[in-house]
Amino acid sequence: MTVRASASVQRQRIEVAMTAPKVAILCVTHDRPELVVNCLRSCAAQRYPDFEIVVIVNPADEESEAAVRASAPEARIIRTHRNIGFFPALNLALANTDASYVMIVDDDAWFLSDDALELLMKEFRRMPELGAVTCNLEGPMETPISGGDRYIRAFTTGFTMMPRKVISEWVGFFPDLFFRSAGEMFLCTTMWEQRRPVKRVEHVRMHHALAQQGRSSRDWHFHGLRSQLLCAVMREPGVWLVPVLASKFVRSLAFYLRRRAFLIWVHAWLSFLFHLPDAWRLRAPISGRTRRLLSRLDSTVIHDLSTCPEWAGDAPSR
Repeated sequence: MTVRASASVQRQRIEVAMTAPKVAILCVTHDRPELVVNCLRSCAAQRYPDFEIVVIVNPADEESEAAVRASAPEARIIRTHRNIGFFPALNLALANTDASYVMIVDDDAWFLSDDALELLMKEFRRMPELGAVTCNLEGPMETPISGGDRYIRAFTTGFTMMPRKVISEWVGFFPDLFFRSAGEMFLCTTMWEQRRPVKRVEHVRMHHALAQQGRSSRDWHFHGLRSQLLCAVMREPGVWLVPVLASKFVRSLAFYLRRRAFLIWVHAWLSFLFHLPDAWRLRAPISGRTRRLLSRLDSTVIHDLSTCPEWAGDAPSR
């Protein structure tokens, strides 16, 4: 009986391995070798039957590369000659994998179990219409969700799995205008417009250290504001665009004045105006209905989309 049971389990594992879509774990690391070790060890320990690890060392750094090789010897390393930014580097990783699904991980975060990829993939099998699933986060600045999975306006990039079709067919690559921040909103607004929901999964957890090592506070605030403004131009419906930009003008000014960062605010707005023609060429506004749905997701915990009056129509075929 034991022999038969073991043989049966083995056959089931082989069948799962043969039918499991390939997953690429993508990590962009920037001058944080101590942190990326924890991240990649948790990735390499995943028991999903078919996955690869692609690491962008941005920019090339011998200490970071050594940390990658020590923690995940099988990882493929891609080097950049300078810091090209998070989203351009992520585009490079996305262009260098043929996996059916991609799992994006921040270099200061790590999985808390070895079945995370399996559980996230189960969500796609259970709900083929999903556009992305993101993990439940815990850490010094994170509060894990409870009470069940919930639908969210936009995923947090470094903790998310999505079909590669999001990039290759449905939305496209992240605009290089987004050095950091707003790339996730760029993708998710279009996925919601296409009726491809984005969901945070309660039972798949990652720890997020939220480390500032290797990060410039000035660059963080400058690129964060500029990217939000550019994304608004690309995605906001026509009737919303001017009110949204006006609101961001007033609120961002108050925010940056409180932090005595007025010059950063001025620089971000001037840079936004300089790049405005590029953002306008990428403009693909969502509908008013989707905009109202996103506002509801911001203000209300949604476990069931059928309770949202803005949600209608069948999910797209895959």
